[in-house]
Amino acid sequence: MVNAAQNRIVIAGAGPTGLIAALALARQDIPVLLLETQAAPEDHRRATTFHPPTLEYLRELGVVDPVMAGGRITPVWQFRDRTHGIIAEFDLGVLAGETDYPFRVQYEQMELNKVLHGILARTPHVDVRFSHEVLDASQDADSAAVRVKTPGGEKTFAGRYVIAADGARSNVRRSLEIGFGGFTWEEKVVQYGTTFDIAAVMPDVAGVAYISDPNEWCVLLHLPDYWRVSFPSRAGEDDATALSDAVAEARMASFLGRPGATVELQRNIWNIHQRVADDFRQGRIVLAGDSAHINSPMGGMGMNSGVHDAMNLAGKLGRLWRGEAEDSILDRYTRQRRYVALEDVRAQTIRNTRLLNEKDPAVRRKSLDEMRALGADPARTREFLMGSSMIAGLRQANAVE
Repeated sequence: MVNAAQNRIVIAGAGPTGLIAALALARQDIPVLLLETQAAPEDHRRATTFHPPTLEYLRELGVVDPVMAGGRITPVWQFRDRTHGIIAEFDLGVLAGETDYPFRVQYEQMELNKVLHGILARTPHVDVRFSHEVLDASQDADSAAVRVKTPGGEKTFAGRYVIAADGARSNVRRSLEIGFGGFTWEEKVVQYGTTFDIAAVMPDVAGVAYISDPNEWCVLLHLPDYWRVSFPSRAGEDDATALSDAVAEARMASFLGRPGATVELQRNIWNIHQRVADDFRQGRIVLAGDSAHINSPMGGMGMNSGVHDAMNLAGKLGRLWRGEAEDSILDRYTRQRRYVALEDVRAQTIRNTRLLNEKDPAVRRKSLDEMRALGADPARTREFLMGSSMIAGLRQANAVE
């Protein structure tokens, strides 16, 4: 039996997925213990794109206003070619009848985390503990538990359920021996942040632009205070060299056709993975966010998918908590969210990545011609935007029984 102190849900990981899950559960008066490895909320420049369904979920939780006020609203994005310029331009305004947020918002994930931490600190039923690294998980018929490295030594915390939102290297997933099948792209992503006014050099550039090139594709994201610029890694170039002053500024100068774009805000490099867990649930332990699925960042779907996982799971756990549903409802969570990860997000992000870096000239010409035709056809454009904005995939997944 679960004792009174264990009558809660334990969440491993206080990234966006864990934070959203905690808030969505607490709003249903469900006690939450949220365990985070870091000593305090940290400024990590990671995801920035908020798609329409995510904004709708944030509104449901009462946290969309800071995102809208602090972010850059971006109704138009482009697919470009480094040689030929704009190939197609997409205006999300055509989705006005489908969503109250027919645009993207470019806003730092770390800023959302700060907002959520502030709200959770004032929210009943939530216990947030930093410097608590979840090492593994176990369960019995009535409860689930995590073994945790804390400043006071190893401890075990139990609850009725455990949500594993502890990232791509999830200790919970590994301890359950759940497979994480997929692959890793050969290229890494090199990411720079600059306050240089890229629009002054590229006057026709949109706030989000995917720029294809067989040798050096590029992604531009305009945040409120700077531009984030992503390139592929170069063969034979080590990580330290790719992030050095000389290389970063030389790459920017080559791309922009002029010097002066210093890379003063951000320099990151990482592998691109496409992986989905074999199962999102094992008994009372459920995976969400990066612990369940990771994908190429092309399209900005990773963090958004984690938020969608959290909202879906919190709703189902709420029904379980109130006695409105059987335990099997968590299997439906797996079917719905794994469907999205495999059939929607994975398919779109693989397509986007290949479209950017295609090297075969014939395949490349065909792809660019198809993208031009897509952008010129209003009906096809609308259907495409329903998918790329994650609206269609979410609806399809939520209909899965």
